[in-house]
Amino acid sequence: MQPTFLHAVFAYNRTMPSPLTLKKKIAIIGAGPGGLVSALLLAKKGHDVTIYEARDRVGGRSSGLDVGPYHFELGPTFFIYRPIIDKILTTIGTTLEDLVPVTPIDPLYELRFPNKTFRPSANHRAMMKEIHRVFPGEEAGYQRYLKKELQRFKKVTPVLEKPFLHLRDYLRKDVLAAAPYLDLGQSLYQRLKKYFHSEEFIYSMAFQSKYLGMSPWECPSLFSILSFMEHEYGIYHLQGGIHAFHEALATFAQSRGVTIHLKTPVQQCVVKGKKITHLRINGEAIAYDTVIMNADFKKAMQLIPEAKRPRYSTRKLESLAQSCSTFNLYLGLDKTYQLPAHTIVFSPNYAQNVKDLTQTMVLSHHPSFYLHNPSSIDTSWAPEGHSALYVLVPVPNLHANIDWEKEKERYTEYILDELETRGGLKNLRKHIQVQHVITPRDWQDTYHVQDGANFNLSHSMKQLLYFRPHNRFQDLYNLYLVGGGTHPGSGLPTIYQSGIIASELIQHEK
Repeated sequence: MQPTFLHAVFAYNRTMPSPLTLKKKIAIIGAGPGGLVSALLLAKKGHDVTIYEARDRVGGRSSGLDVGPYHFELGPTFFIYRPIIDKILTTIGTTLEDLVPVTPIDPLYELRFPNKTFRPSANHRAMMKEIHRVFPGEEAGYQRYLKKELQRFKKVTPVLEKPFLHLRDYLRKDVLAAAPYLDLGQSLYQRLKKYFHSEEFIYSMAFQSKYLGMSPWECPSLFSILSFMEHEYGIYHLQGGIHAFHEALATFAQSRGVTIHLKTPVQQCVVKGKKITHLRINGEAIAYDTVIMNADFKKAMQLIPEAKRPRYSTRKLESLAQSCSTFNLYLGLDKTYQLPAHTIVFSPNYAQNVKDLTQTMVLSHHPSFYLHNPSSIDTSWAPEGHSALYVLVPVPNLHANIDWEKEKERYTEYILDELETRGGLKNLRKHIQVQHVITPRDWQDTYHVQDGANFNLSHSMKQLLYFRPHNRFQDLYNLYLVGGGTHPGSGLPTIYQSGIIASELIQHEK
């Protein structure tokens, strides 16, 4: 049989690389954890990846902060749910322990209420003893919680591992299988009320909603998986901090061919039709095949001409609900206090405190606050005999009528009073060697977080799954989103997952 023209075409096509394996020139705007994960996975597939970071260090809101000889986490301090990062690191050919020393923390944290102190554990036998000591009668409910939430976790996790690009994605098998476990319409508080009677014990299992900047009375019950992950998989301390791990990730990425430009903000995305053709950087237009946005969602949209993002016009962006904010106080001390690595001091009126944050939008009297004292287990944070203490106080975002220029000094002194009294840190002021404050206004003006909402967009059901900004941006076919402002949501495990999702979408784009 003589070869025909069609035979020749088919033979030619077989010798051409598949669209799935074509090398792409990819730019990532922002060197936060989602961007770093995307870069590593895409570089592993042979793509040419460049990261542009506006600040002088990687990590985004998960970077470090140096104040004199003291070192702090800028934001997140809890390292939870190792399986997701272990999966990523195995894919790229390394391990967590290869990058940073790792230490499990148990008890997980110390939770202080006005009349009791509770130290939860990921060791279920130890946890049962602790419950009996502090909350007798709740043991059976906790056993039900572990059993039921494990079932739920196994059903819900596959849903959060895949993108939601179309409404028909709700008909996927994994979504339909998870539907009976979602408790749609119920809040996290209502979910936990099915297991527990004590209000304080419920708060002990619900405070993780603050990782999303939400109230447990408003947070969807889906997010009971946050506390479950801590109780089932534990919490880890990374030597030098989460920011040290992200810096190690960046170094590893560079060793695998990823280019990282620090102090290099992207000025604009140049769009033609429905595609970003160039990024404008230092006045120069640089061409890219694909762009990943790893910046605060509302801020990031300002890089795209409004006419090119009709689904996210200025009016639409203003309508998106935001999380609460935080007041952060970083203290370098010339002494050490007997504090665990993680301590939460609950407000004596927790329900009102949360309402103040999310509804009435005022500063609470005797608020809840969190203390990070890594110097108790890691000497790298401060000079010998000293300690680096990080205090986080959830506060309303900038939609509140609070003038932080006027409030900053007063509120700092108020929180120092609270630390000396309710926090048990006697004579704290006498031991402060350095002090640094970040207010919601600073989050917006210095760290480019719109409205100071540093837990990103709210996680209400109206802003989840398909109704959250998509990992593949709807209006521009070569723009992808990672980070807390896109699916699956805020918090390090889900941010890492957004990096996985975006990289897989890019790998399979035609």
